[in-house]
Parts: sequence; structure tokens; C-alpha cells
Amino acid sequence: MRDFIPGWDRAYPVPAPTPDTRFSEDLINQVAALLVSHGYPPLSHVFEWGELEMALWDFLYGERK
Repeated sequence: MRDFIPGWDRAYPVPAPTPDTRFSEDLINQVAALLVSHGYPPLSHVFEWGELEMALWDFLYGERK
């Protein structure tokens, strides 16, 4: 996002490349493992995995259209 605050350019979100091989199941698994390593509970339901994937996508690339 540019010009959110004058003089402060944010690095994220970035343009979404198509396809983006970096955005993978392995990335989601690593983020989930990192959360657990910081004391958060492990993901226990398939919907939680989907929500984590969508939240990470939104952070990296902006809201889904």
C-alpha cells in the first residue's frame, strides 16, 4: 500500500504473481509450526488450516477479489 501515511511506504501487500510457487502447502505448514513453537495451540480442524491460508494470502497480497 502506497501513500497510506505520507512518506511511509509499506512493503505489503505485494502484487500477486500468477502462479506463485512460493505460496504453498509447505509455507502454510511452516507458519502453523512457527505459531505452535511460540506457544499457540496447534491447528486441529481443516477449517483452521483454510483460515490460516486465507489470512496469510490477505496479508501478502491484499484482500481476495
